[in-house]
Amino acid sequence: MDSLIFAAVVGLTVFLFMRRMKMLKQQKRRQAEMAEQGGVPEEAGEQESMPRRGTPGTITRDQIKQLKANHFEPQRLWSREEAQLILDAVTYMRAAIYAVTQETDPPLEVQNRLLKLILADENLREYVYEWGLNRAREDETAEYPTLERDDAFATLEAAILQEWSSS
Repeated sequence: MDSLIFAAVVGLTVFLFMRRMKMLKQQKRRQAEMAEQGGVPEEAGEQESMPRRGTPGTITRDQIKQLKANHFEPQRLWSREEAQLILDAVTYMRAAIYAVTQETDPPLEVQNRLLKLILADENLREYVYEWGLNRAREDETAEYPTLERDDAFATLEAAILQEWSSS
């Protein structure tokens, strides 16, 4: 009798496990289809999004840790390139804020607006992407890397000054 109860419990456990795995596969397939079609997942709502880059689902564990350390909620659907672009944009933005204002702990709302500007503006986004690819080793470890004062920096500098004057 004990073995019959044990077999029923094992059978139920296997059934529930298989059902859960099937539901997870369907959910991943729906998310991948949305990504391929360029759609935004329903939970993102009305947020603006940057164009997709790279192969969806290739984000690394190290990138997930870094994004979480920077107060992001990364999704497994992100590509390695998208995650790196966001990390580079945060580094560039914070370095620019420091260069313009000498502020080491800017308000989160200001950072969010500036980050949105970088990721939404095609020229700034591409500039930061290239900047991230071409950074020197010492810049990668520096808290505030030295930035070249060019057109991209001037655009961001104007936005930083506007944010500082309005806050």
